[in-house]
Amino acid sequence: MGSNNSGYYTLQAVLTHQGRSSSSGHYVGWVRHKDDQWIMFNDDHVSPVDQESILKLSGGGDWHCAYVLLYGPKVLELPLESEDKEGGGDQQQSSQQGTGATTGEKMSVD
Repeated sequence: MGSNNSGYYTLQAVLTHQGRSSSSGHYVGWVRHKDDQWIMFNDDHVSPVDQESILKLSGGGDWHCAYVLLYGPKVLELPLESEDKEGGGDQQQSSQQGTGATTGEKMSVD
């Protein structure tokens, strides 16, 4: 897929530690399946969870504490506009001057 030119990232997975100390406890994996659907991997128990469960992983005490966060690139797509729209071509071109972007191209951050 290459580099992430948008500069934006999406949380893809979380590794949590459940327990009161680093010398004891249990690790659990949480992976984004698609959009807002997540899957929890707790040893041989695999189950779907909602996004609310992921937001509660700040932890502490006996609950899960987020230990490792894995991010992936977020692809931003520019909408394609019809070039033969009445009066839209000149306005669209002038609004994009200075950005280096044209219709259908992905903008990059240098």
